[in-house]
Amino acid sequence: MFKLGDYFEEALALLDRESLCYRDRIDLGGHIVDLATHSPILRAQFLPALAHLASESESDADLTILYADSSGTTSPLKAPPMDLFNGQGYAATIDQHDVQIFYQPWLRQVFLYSRLRRIGLYWVINPEEVPWWEMTFSFRIIFHWWSRDQDLQLMHAGAISEDGKHGWLIPGPSGSGKSTSCLQLLLSGRYYLGDDYVILRTKPPFKVHSLYQSAKINHDNFDERFTALHSQLRNPRSYRDQKAILHIGEHYPDRLLKSADLVGILVPRIASPSVAQSTVSAVSAAQALMSIAPTTLHHLPHHRAEAFSKISTVVNAAPCYQWLLGSDKHLLTESFGRVTSDEGRKNA
Repeated sequence: MFKLGDYFEEALALLDRESLCYRDRIDLGGHIVDLATHSPILRAQFLPALAHLASESESDADLTILYADSSGTTSPLKAPPMDLFNGQGYAATIDQHDVQIFYQPWLRQVFLYSRLRRIGLYWVINPEEVPWWEMTFSFRIIFHWWSRDQDLQLMHAGAISEDGKHGWLIPGPSGSGKSTSCLQLLLSGRYYLGDDYVILRTKPPFKVHSLYQSAKINHDNFDERFTALHSQLRNPRSYRDQKAILHIGEHYPDRLLKSADLVGILVPRIASPSVAQSTVSAVSAAQALMSIAPTTLHHLPHHRAEAFSKISTVVNAAPCYQWLLGSDKHLLTESFGRVTSDEGRKNA
């Protein structure tokens, strides 16, 4: 019988034998996170997306993440029984109250987290097999598990600020237009916090915290709208097989924001190609919640009830709008400016 607690301790013991000489520290909304690995290759793969949060704080860590690969360790970690896990990497039959696990056998990578120890582990067979998307949202599932016991919630959303102080959440599933909108608004002079995943503070004062600086755009959309940014791509040779990836802090460091006060939620939806104008209309909290929650809960299958409750709290406290995205990029940025100005006058 597979015992998850024992499996976590086995993995931790294996890592204790290794020299985890590559150590980094980040500040995530005032929470210190330590990262350690033996592998310069893994570090080069996972750290860049988080590099803008680098910290020299001497405070105790709130979360520690250890990461390794079997090809570079003395003793490889055995894989858990694959028949326990569904297509999302979730095992419904395993008690995951304390230790949690996420395992997708076909990707040959394991994520583990102990709530008691506040230690997350990542193990992959070979660093050359790390999926490209994992490097754009490094340790996403571990941050989600850790946020369970914090006043925080990982969100499948982008976030933009008009003035560098007040942030707008732009949530939605892939293909809803959130990444395109965030990158377009950045290029029009706004401040960027993220375009795919951000962290929300779920108690007053509500805040949105940047997590990843990696922007991802579908290749056809990139070629149509952002081809002038080709020299900034992290993956110029492979972006048509993946997504176009840019690290915002490398090219727009003065426009990359770490935190902002949350002032509203814009739920994007792409209009018909014949519609040029972008429009904004108020929606109820219930309507916004049904557009926001499913995509986050689908990607993050653990402790969904607690996550839904946190998301509901934020949505019920913030003004919510549907943002119908027209094809004209200038009109799109103008519509964002109008709604932020209108909301700013209400709060003045």
